[in-house]
Amino acid sequence: MNRTAFSLLACCALALAAPLAAQRPTAALTIRAENPLQVARPDEVVSVSWSTVRRSLPAATAERVRVVDAASGAERLSQVMDLDANGQPEELIFLADFWPGETKEYRVEAAAPASKPKPRVLVMHDAHRDDVAWESDRIAYRIYGQGLWKASEFQPLVSSGIDVWPKRVRDLIVERWYKKGHDEYHIDKGEGADFYTVGPALGAGGSAVWRDGKLHRARNFKSYRILANGPVRGVFELEYEPWDAGGVQVSETKRITIDAGQNLYRQEITYRSPGAAEIPYVVGTVKREGLVGATRRGDAHAWLATWGPVERKNGGHGSLGTAVLMEKGRMAETEETDDHFLAVSTARVGVPAVQYVGAGWTASGDFASVEDWWRHLDAFGRRLASPVKVTLAGGAGASGR
Repeated sequence: MNRTAFSLLACCALALAAPLAAQRPTAALTIRAENPLQVARPDEVVSVSWSTVRRSLPAATAERVRVVDAASGAERLSQVMDLDANGQPEELIFLADFWPGETKEYRVEAAAPASKPKPRVLVMHDAHRDDVAWESDRIAYRIYGQGLWKASEFQPLVSSGIDVWPKRVRDLIVERWYKKGHDEYHIDKGEGADFYTVGPALGAGGSAVWRDGKLHRARNFKSYRILANGPVRGVFELEYEPWDAGGVQVSETKRITIDAGQNLYRQEITYRSPGAAEIPYVVGTVKREGLVGATRRGDAHAWLATWGPVERKNGGHGSLGTAVLMEKGRMAETEETDDHFLAVSTARVGVPAVQYVGAGWTASGDFASVEDWWRHLDAFGRRLASPVKVTLAGGAGASGR
């Protein structure tokens, strides 16, 4: 949220005025974005429907559109979203920062960005292991496919649990760590490492059908689709083959969305089951030595969180928090079993059930204590409940987050 003013010598301004004027688009869509909360909102994703953009800027395309801060003239990191890949985008999103109660104006222009944007999120599939990994500039995660059963140098692992790769740099590291190799990315050489053990458990935010007080977990994902891959947002889907969930056949589609600057990602679970209307399910985190659990119900959202020391293998250090957050009315209860802390909910068959899942590490510099982690979850819930208000500068409505 830095405000930088640039000053040019008069002679330079005169010499450059004509070329700059020639490059400047002749039309722009001006939008107003208001932070309704009295808290700062760094790295907020602002959304404008693509139909709104096209009505004002018929020349705009996915390759020729940019967003500029109206006050400073600085370009904002933006992305055109076309999740169904039909060539007709759904929305334009961009990153913005807000002080408490601040209102800003932005210009959407039918012109390509001045420079190639640096991505702040990544989704990738590692073909050798059949993992899908995803990350923001804060933290990284991965989940396992069925190909892992056939990778001869690894012990076959049957798991739909989620792994955490805590990192202490703002770089995107997933591709680089895979290239280092399995043994190397478990050792912290200055960037962080994979200190987290998932095994057949839920890991950090995995889900399972919950029947008769027991977990009924899917096996590894059968297939994946990457729907969007930065620079602002990454989206992908996983398909899980039917499994026996306590006498009921269930299959699952899981969609995950991660945004720049965020530790928590959006997880949508869609269950299918012949003859069933609802599926009781849980999202949880595996217990580890020294871990403590906590829960809180805010005005609109509830969360289940854990906090404890990072596993000390391979030089592991610091503490790690994990969390599941969902609308308060949807978190029916929390459960503690011998090996998990669980948030219990119910999903309607065929209807996506939404929750937010994530983790935070002390060595990242973002969270010094468990209280910091809890405050972050409270603030995240407030931001979800009070999205940035987006309108056209002329007063007409536009889509919000």
